[in-house]
Amino acid sequence: MKPIDNTNELLRRWLAGVETGSRKIYLVGGTVRDLLMGRPPKDLDLVCRGAKDLAYEIADKRNAALVPLEKKPDEPCYRLVDRDDVSSFIDLAELRGMTIEDDLRQRDFTINAIAAEAGSSIDEIGLIDPLGGMEDIKGCVIRMTGSDVFRSDPLRILRAIRLQTFLGFSIEQGTEELMRDSAALLGSVSAERIMSEVFMILGQPDCSSSFRKMDSAGILNVVFPEILPMKGCSQNGYHHLDVWEHSLLVMENVGKILSEPTGYFGEHAGLVMGSLPPNGPELLKLTALLHDIGKPAVREIKQDTGRITFHGHDSEGAGIVKAMSGRLKLSGAHAEFIIRMVENHLRPIMLLSPKASDAARMRWFRKIGDGAVPALIIAMADVMSSQGPDSGEEYRREFVQRAGGAIIDYLQRIRNRILSAPLITGADLIAAGMEPGPVLGMVLRRVRAAQDTGTINSFDDAMNMVKKLASEMDFSLKN
Repeated sequence: MKPIDNTNELLRRWLAGVETGSRKIYLVGGTVRDLLMGRPPKDLDLVCRGAKDLAYEIADKRNAALVPLEKKPDEPCYRLVDRDDVSSFIDLAELRGMTIEDDLRQRDFTINAIAAEAGSSIDEIGLIDPLGGMEDIKGCVIRMTGSDVFRSDPLRILRAIRLQTFLGFSIEQGTEELMRDSAALLGSVSAERIMSEVFMILGQPDCSSSFRKMDSAGILNVVFPEILPMKGCSQNGYHHLDVWEHSLLVMENVGKILSEPTGYFGEHAGLVMGSLPPNGPELLKLTALLHDIGKPAVREIKQDTGRITFHGHDSEGAGIVKAMSGRLKLSGAHAEFIIRMVENHLRPIMLLSPKASDAARMRWFRKIGDGAVPALIIAMADVMSSQGPDSGEEYRREFVQRAGGAIIDYLQRIRNRILSAPLITGADLIAAGMEPGPVLGMVLRRVRAAQDTGTINSFDDAMNMVKKLASEMDFSLKN
């Protein structure tokens, strides 16, 4: 491992002109870990005695913004942000215990329990490593620092999963067993802290394997108790898995589509990925996990055929997800996205059927707008994951191709068409002799639908259509 180390230069700039006296300042945690692994550190984490006073002094000397943080419960931390370059910041926390070794022993995992005195070389010689974290980095192992680590902060259970996904390490057996035994403690952690970790896990390409690990450890049952009815809920002949296992597979296939977009969208992959909203990949994967959450509540077995049905599970699921979003303290934008996707996840499958009309497809595109792209991606993954005897391989392959084509068509053609100005307005119809009222609104909608499908393309086309509608709908126009 060859550390990349411009860290001391950054620290020198931050501490220039600051009187540190005899105070020792240490680089700690993920900063040291990442440097030792040859990774650029995400944060510069520092600890010292009198952290608050030092933070205010640095802020004054550097004209930096000081933002109090709570990275861990009851452990104040001070973020100093360069006002001229907001991407440059350091985090300064109070040393816990009498010595730096005491502080390190209170951390979560041995790989994060390594320190180096600020200004010293970040290498094995200058390390303070009382728990053997360096050896665990070499062995790619996540190991708890002590038996009370999860009781001290249960969020560390999710952090272990996140680190495993991010670093590609394995979790030491004893640590994994204690995570499983301590999973119920997550119920005491704030929703905001939990969802912050969950979103970081969702942001990793292979997050589905992490969710399977969380599931087997009983973690997901605590974080998302609403999923429990999905487990063991058998489905109809289109599916080879129960509702829960199917949903995990849909999440996995969404991940594949997002990780390999060229394989599904060809040269348009960049266009498709660029159309997703902020946090789009994370939200899509979470939606995939929850898209069928309404199925258990509406499951029926038809007495005459024995067929299993789930009529209305889309709207039922949207209601469940709405309640979940409130409990999990999701932002309004995130909640709206997931609810909308769950509510619409069946529509693409219906609308891409050869039996569906162009007008019906265009009405849906107009209604959902740019939400069509993620909705179609979820539909692709949903169909890819439905491998029961009633679902043929040829159908799945053709549907994925049609859905991918529909996404590209929407972005290149349909979006512009539905955003174009209407060929006629209510004022035009009133000027032509129509009375204001419901009939006028109905005529405008039918003309707009024809415009969206390309049946009409000019004002004259629109007015000719209105004249035909006048005889069908029994209203009059001026000659």
